[in-house]
Amino acid sequence: MNWNALIDPIARYSLLAALATVGAAYLVYSSGLTLLLLAGSGVILVVLGAGEAGAAPASGFGQAEDSNQGGLTEGMDMIPGSGSSSDYSLRAKLLFYGLGLVVWNVVGLAVLLQ
Repeated sequence: MNWNALIDPIARYSLLAALATVGAAYLVYSSGLTLLLLAGSGVILVVLGAGEAGAAPASGFGQAEDSNQGGLTEGMDMIPGSGSSSDYSLRAKLLFYGLGLVVWNVVGLAVLLQ
């Protein structure tokens, strides 16, 4: 697994995009309810991003790849460059953006509660 390929989507979606979203909501509303709603939407995005798209074989993906059943594993890669797509997958974007929303909302709620 190429861990360096994950640095860019983490920085782009978890840090910049999520921080901009939470920061804008905090400045506009300055309420804990807005941050709780954003945290809930972040959890939903994490679930959508980490969920498997489509049916998976009971024996796992390793045997599906070995038997040349490319349709079962096509488009399910999380790391850019490991599959046919050169851009980040939608699952990776949803996962990292949702994680960023959850983390930054916890930070925002901690600031509001002090």
